[in-house]
Amino acid sequence: MDAQGHLLTFGDDHSPGSDLAWDWVTSQSWPGWTVDVVTVTDPPPELTSLFTHEPLHDYTPQQPRTSPPSAELAAIRHLTTAFDPRIVLCEKADGDLTVIGARGQGWVSSMVLGSTADWLMRCPSTPLVIAREGSPVRTVLMCVDGSTHADAAVEALAALPWIGDCSVEVLAVFEGDDELRVAAQRAVDRIAATGASVSVRVIEPDPESITVNPRSRILEELRATGPDLVALGTAGRTGLSRLLVGSVAGAVAHASQCSVLLARDADS
Repeated sequence: MDAQGHLLTFGDDHSPGSDLAWDWVTSQSWPGWTVDVVTVTDPPPELTSLFTHEPLHDYTPQQPRTSPPSAELAAIRHLTTAFDPRIVLCEKADGDLTVIGARGQGWVSSMVLGSTADWLMRCPSTPLVIAREGSPVRTVLMCVDGSTHADAAVEALAALPWIGDCSVEVLAVFEGDDELRVAAQRAVDRIAATGASVSVRVIEPDPESITVNPRSRILEELRATGPDLVALGTAGRTGLSRLLVGSVAGAVAHASQCSVLLARDADS
């Protein structure tokens, strides 16, 4: 794909979680991409409106984010404003990808999501990566369920400029619907077109069981395979609201020890 003109939005609060997320960004290769490093400060006391804020504007931080030549970034821009960082990042929909750390200032554990990560994953305006590791992505678990949100996650994964160097397992938890097998093969074909090494696994329920729990099976697969990145849609085919993250995506985002890529179908 032509990476020229692509934009990555990076939410930066200068916390250890952000430092780790920046390591994640700069350990990948983004030829021709620009990064907008967005730092949101507390609003001044005289701010009277709870609904508006000054537009993001350029600034020069004391310690600007830098990248090694291997990241191949075209430019790094530092932007700031004073408001709620959750709202500012949610409103910034001009990028191709948003990357944030799992936890912000004042938290010890990177295993549990902070308020900004939890907010953004509920309705990401762009595909969202919650970065938990600062190393290059080599293995990916792509979860599909036949929903348009999962299709959006497949497209988001395939659009990453370094995905062709990865090994991707497409995982489908079968619940008696042959459309899921079609969706899994469609995902395999799309990702394989990037040059990535792709395998597919369809998990079927035990013959003695009537149903299978997708959430539990995906978490089991994550523990068994330990991928560098897991990708899935924000809601499945049974999701009721386009505003709320589905139970499977929420469980994976909270429990996964690896970085998570979430995407939603904006037209759904």
